[in-house]
Amino acid sequence: MKKRKYFTLILLGVFFSVIICAALFFSYGAYVASNRAEKNFRQSFGELEQDVNSLKAQFAALRNRTGDNSVRRYSKTGIAVPERGQKDTPVKEHLAIRRLEKIIASTGLEQLAENQNMDPTILSELYDEYADRKQVTQSRELQLEKNGDFHRADAEQYGEELMSLYERARLRRGGGDDRQASDSAFAELLVKYPAAYATGMAIAERAFVSSFRRNTTEVEKYYDMLRDNENFSHIVTDRGVEAMPNIEYYLARQHLRQGNNDDAMALIQSLEMNYPDSLLFTRRSGTGRRWQPVTQVIGNLRREAELAR
Repeated sequence: MKKRKYFTLILLGVFFSVIICAALFFSYGAYVASNRAEKNFRQSFGELEQDVNSLKAQFAALRNRTGDNSVRRYSKTGIAVPERGQKDTPVKEHLAIRRLEKIIASTGLEQLAENQNMDPTILSELYDEYADRKQVTQSRELQLEKNGDFHRADAEQYGEELMSLYERARLRRGGGDDRQASDSAFAELLVKYPAAYATGMAIAERAFVSSFRRNTTEVEKYYDMLRDNENFSHIVTDRGVEAMPNIEYYLARQHLRQGNNDDAMALIQSLEMNYPDSLLFTRRSGTGRRWQPVTQVIGNLRREAELAR
């Protein structure tokens, strides 16, 4: 009997020893894995800090090269205007400075690099947001450059009278305009300068104002006016908005809501064929307003069209 109890105690001792050894083994494995993850994490942060420092160095170099540490003024077309007694700086360098400022200041890279206790899993989310913002920023700046090119071409061909008439014809969304005077100037603009880029911009702005007011009939009228002139197929407003793809997106959504699938599909195909690299000003519930590439929006539009059949 005593021997049986003795052997039982020995077996229990061996059993608990095995459990303790297994626990120690797995704890050691977890410790090694944790050290490896921490090492990789710190290495990622080191690379991130290098990227931030590189961006800062590029920014400082551009500032020194341009000799411009003051706040620049910009014209309505997005072109830098030098202060009195100050040498002008090439537009491309100013655009590069603005890009670097936005990358450093608005994406949170610098704050992330300074925070060593951040969860590594958010790095991929931060990168996706950074890439999206960078694409939008670069595209908007390119559109503003195009807008400036259009205005310069008009100035060379038509002179100051066109710009004066264009400013009076504009129908801004904020209101406060003399609508009768604006409509009169707009009608004169259409008659005197039917092919001027400024005329296309004025038409596009009226289309956007009508879209905010949910006046689809007027949007379609202005859309047809833009389609009638090849000069307006890639017109860009003074706010850097490419007119045709954004108007087509709005009309496609309206046709889908109204059950006009054929008309909606024609617009979707035009977006896909003619404006695959354009940005669309979209609204998504829960996220507010944002810009999205046409390639991302097309899929959703097609799914809506299929569901509406």
